Amino acid sequence: MNMTDLQPVISQFTEAANKKIDAAMAEVKSVQEEQKKATARLFDLEQNAPRTGNLLDAQSFGDSTSANLGHTLVKSLDIDGLRSNVSKSTRAGLQGFFGQKATVTSASVPMQAQRDPVIYGPLARPISVRDLLNVTTTAAGAIEYVRGSRTGAAGIQAAEGDAKAELAMGWSLQTAQVRTIACWIPASRQVLDDAVELAGYIDLELRDALRLTEDSQLLVGDGTGSNVQGLMTMATAYNRAQAGDKANDTMRRAVTQIQLARGVASGIVINPVALERLELEKDGEGRYLSTFAVTDSNGRTVAWRVPVVVSDAMAENGFLVGDFTRAAKLYDRQEATVEVATQHADFFTRNLVAILAEERVALAIMRPDLLVAGEFAAP
Repeated sequence: MNMTDLQPVISQFTEAANKKIDAAMAEVKSVQEEQKKATARLFDLEQNAPRTGNLLDAQSFGDSTSANLGHTLVKSLDIDGLRSNVSKSTRAGLQGFFGQKATVTSASVPMQAQRDPVIYGPLARPISVRDLLNVTTTAAGAIEYVRGSRTGAAGIQAAEGDAKAELAMGWSLQTAQVRTIACWIPASRQVLDDAVELAGYIDLELRDALRLTEDSQLLVGDGTGSNVQGLMTMATAYNRAQAGDKANDTMRRAVTQIQLARGVASGIVINPVALERLELEKDGEGRYLSTFAVTDSNGRTVAWRVPVVVSDAMAENGFLVGDFTRAAKLYDRQEATVEVATQHADFFTRNLVAILAEERVALAIMRPDLLVAGEFAAP
């Protein structure tokens, strides 16, 4: 066999040998790097340890039982192996060197609560006194209207030539002044910018406060000064009471009184406590009297088939029944609005704002006889 034939074999052997040499050199280099790291760690340990006879003394750990900890640790480390390049690294177990500390529990660690950004508060009233009335807008500061009244009734002519029945009709010109209902609250610009939900909450609360005051004015305003002339101050008094009547009897008889005045009861206004009385009344055997439906097809509260407005503005034992669509009309000079402004005292320089809710209304009562006001007998 000549050299030409051996050349491929020699090349293969040389290539394999070179690969093994490269792998060995890489391993040596890795060992050297590990040695450098271990030596650096040992140097740091020696430099930082207190010089009190032990590599690490009790003061390093604040415990007298750890006086020989440094010495034990150094003995556990394979220092000779590192220096002779036999070991790449060394380790020492510390189990039992330290006393058991307090167990970490959720009570000892402050936990951050999740913040719900929604502000939950009272909701707007589902229905109010204005919802029973015809409402229209006006651009005037006062409303003039005619209030009519009638006495007598049609009759049968007894004989030809006899006098026929005569009706007496009266007319009077009335004026309803536009009145302002308002409320406001101060707030800082920053809190409104930073808490978006708060602005909506304030808006809702102001409108709700406005609606409650409006209910009170429309019901019992006495018409003096800047007050509205309320419905109950002009209504006909309930006059159909009978001995032994309960709250449900009174309510039903008041509806009849409207019918006898040639009206159709379109609403009842009572206090929440009065509604409770109506729906919880029982007979002598403890059975509920309210066997009729307490809501209509639209989900509105009803009593004796008449829609009910439940309002805190009504006295606890008071009630108002009426043919509201014919008895009165509400004029909106300015619908309920909420405005924000800095033009109040020194609010501009203090970064404060005044949030104002306001409305202007006038109430005209054309047919007081189609309104019946009264009180339930004491429970």
